[in-house]
Amino acid sequence: MLSSIALAAPEQQAAAFMDIYSSHCLKYLHDFDGLRKQLAPLPQLPAEAAAMFLQGAKGSAWSVPSKHGQFILVVHSDKNLCALYAKTVPAATTQAMFEKVVGKAPEPFRSERKRNTSDKGPDGVKSTVAYEWSTDKSPRKPLFALTTTTSKNSVAQGVATAAIGH
Repeated sequence: MLSSIALAAPEQQAAAFMDIYSSHCLKYLHDFDGLRKQLAPLPQLPAEAAAMFLQGAKGSAWSVPSKHGQFILVVHSDKNLCALYAKTVPAATTQAMFEKVVGKAPEPFRSERKRNTSDKGPDGVKSTVAYEWSTDKSPRKPLFALTTTTSKNSVAQGVATAAIGH
């Protein structure tokens, strides 16, 4: 699972997180079966460990190797959702990279920020930003969200999701 490892430079952690998110969750947003096939060679988490990341949903979780951190990729089987968890990731740098990737949609989509919240808690700041891409012609709307925390006690300091909504 997401245990402590040697810290990589914050920018490298954020870049690795966004690279994995882009090359898995974004690339396969309309082909989750293709994503599962691509993930087949990676170590899949045992059901008990995956349950923590699936949060009651059906699906699978994989450990994605990276020298810049520990990442868990989750693909739900009962809905079109992909999530990437990072044990440690710099909040501000990751959010800036995330917004650069999903804040401007490719043609013919329009990108709209749906959420931008930040809450200070007893052991850190939790921030969430979400974007929806839409067109006039399709009721199916890609949804992208990133939640980060500065808490050192969190299971994951970064969680990015990509889903198809209506």
